Amino acid sequence: MKISCLLIVFLCQSAVAAIPTPLPSPSVTASVSPAATITQSVTELSAQRAAAERSKIYRTGAAYGRWLDQVAKNSGSTFLQRAIFDRVTWVRLLSCVVALALLSLLTGWFVGIVRQHAGEIESTRYQSWLALSAAAIRKPVALFIWMCCGTFALLPIAAGIVSRPTRIFWARALTAILYAGWIIALLWLVFRAIRAVEKRMRLWAERTRSLPGKIIVPIVGHSLRLSVPLLGIILLLPLLKVPENWAWVTQKGVGILFIVTLSFLIVHGINAMQAALLSRQRLDLPDNLSARRIYTQVSVIRKIIITAVVIIATGSVLMLFDPVRQFGTSILASAGIAGIVIGFAAQRTLGNVLAGIQIALTQPLLIDDIVFVEGEFGQIEEITLTYVTVRTWDLRRMILPITYFVEKPFQNWSRVSTDLLGAVVLYLDYQAPIGELRKELKRLVENNPNWDTKVCGLQVTDIKQTAIEVRALVSASNPGRVFDLRCEVREGLIEFLCRSHPESLPRQRNVSQPPEEGIQHARKSKSALAAQGKEHERGPTAPGIHAEPDNDGAGS
Repeated sequence: MKISCLLIVFLCQSAVAAIPTPLPSPSVTASVSPAATITQSVTELSAQRAAAERSKIYRTGAAYGRWLDQVAKNSGSTFLQRAIFDRVTWVRLLSCVVALALLSLLTGWFVGIVRQHAGEIESTRYQSWLALSAAAIRKPVALFIWMCCGTFALLPIAAGIVSRPTRIFWARALTAILYAGWIIALLWLVFRAIRAVEKRMRLWAERTRSLPGKIIVPIVGHSLRLSVPLLGIILLLPLLKVPENWAWVTQKGVGILFIVTLSFLIVHGINAMQAALLSRQRLDLPDNLSARRIYTQVSVIRKIIITAVVIIATGSVLMLFDPVRQFGTSILASAGIAGIVIGFAAQRTLGNVLAGIQIALTQPLLIDDIVFVEGEFGQIEEITLTYVTVRTWDLRRMILPITYFVEKPFQNWSRVSTDLLGAVVLYLDYQAPIGELRKELKRLVENNPNWDTKVCGLQVTDIKQTAIEVRALVSASNPGRVFDLRCEVREGLIEFLCRSHPESLPRQRNVSQPPEEGIQHARKSKSALAAQGKEHERGPTAPGIHAEPDNDGAGS
């Protein structure tokens, strides 16, 4: 009952302290606000209550110390009755040490027994509600026992101090430790109970696989886990006896902590919603167009909301301070030329943000899209509000401003569908067997897992001066498979030609005339050369004179 009353008093005091006090006007400087009156009343009530508790604790310690001194006196031991300082005797010190040792053994035994039978909260095995509750309360109960019994063990020593300032200090310190221990143990118990409930809710969400469960469970769990420490800080602040000149700092600190906690909860809720929405979308499937659309929209919208939350949280923190609030009000009131200058200065940044929103809505490109941009072939890896990351085929990263994809043309190879056609071009001799090449192409793609069974054809698309152009057309489910299929088809066709039809490969011919005409021309050339040789042997003759043969051995 005492703890409940004290907690209610602390909550009222913290709530009243969190109420912003309006600035006093010059005409009413002597008036006292109702909030200040309530705060003063609650503070006086808390001080009176704490003084009463301190006196009760001190009287209990004094009675316990006198009983220990009487036990030492009855035993007749002068060592136990000997004083160490003031009225602190050896019997009081030894009783404190023995009590703390027994307390350590007791709490250790309690924690070990509960751990053995109930396990840990983080355990992956199934736990009943009873075992989960025991695992949750194990450590807070041990802390509560330590605080209560430890304070009681130290009471005889505190009551044996005679000097008034030191005695008051010890009385206040033990009271603060006792109350702080109670509050910390209670908050720790609530915190661990929340973790236990969150674990059971998480197991339920995984078992049912429902979308609301995947969204609500993380949000509720983190909200409760963050609100409990914040509540503990609010409850422990009155025990710290903060001076009045530091009260303003503590109030602003609690306000900032509240804003930051709330912002973190919103951001975590957005992340949990994104994870739940994208958990059913698979990007590793061949036909992942719908998944990539949802992934792009959710990721861009998440970044927009988080940016807005950060801006609002920063503004809220700054508005807690009066000078900044007045400065912001004056800026808003005197907008005009300053607003125009700021608008021109932020035009490019705002343009990038608007371009990011436009891409999220119109979706000219998506996550994992295959694009050809700036002479590079790559894949969209990340889309932010200001830039886009393209992963090239050799694993380089190309960073482009997001306005580039709004203002300039680019090739998107997977805009509507990931299905693509791949062409393999070969230059062959005129004698190449086109029919056999078609059969070989069909055989190659039928045994290839990259082919999607849709398109397979081979045609002569052009005639060159020394060769013909043959194009093989195949299809696959995505650009990566198209590239692999093209390479394998090209290798297979070249290997087939080299093995079965090597004469079909490109070659140069030196025949300049048809064969029959060449033979006749050669015969005529040979006859002409023979006639010219005979005339050269006879030598030149005069007209009308015939040469007589030379008769060897004839006389005149």
